[in-house]
Amino acid sequence: MTGPDEKFAKKERLVKTADFARVYRSGGSFYGGPFVLRVLPNKLGINRIGFSISARSIKSAVKRNRVRRLFREVFRKSKAAIKKSFDMVLIVKREPAAAFSYKEAQDIFLQLTKKAGIAA
Repeated sequence: MTGPDEKFAKKERLVKTADFARVYRSGGSFYGGPFVLRVLPNKLGINRIGFSISARSIKSAVKRNRVRRLFREVFRKSKAAIKKSFDMVLIVKREPAAAFSYKEAQDIFLQLTKKAGIAA
């Protein structure tokens, strides 16, 4: 059973185009291989994350959705390790290695949050 802090609530999702545009326009960029993490402080007291994975970068919808699911799970499990009140957009520029695992996603995400200075 997961605790209340481990859920991925709707309020933690970045879904509105205007929110994505604001993060793209004003957020800082942090690079790690084929991944980019854009980070912008918010005044909500919670972290929100959105994903930008184009069909050009990963052709197969199955693979795109798998990458999104892996990073969503990493975000959900890593909430305690990230400072509060940030909007994040994870951008995938090109397809990761064929056997992309949860552990690799976790390492990349934590490395990017450290670069961004939001790792608690």
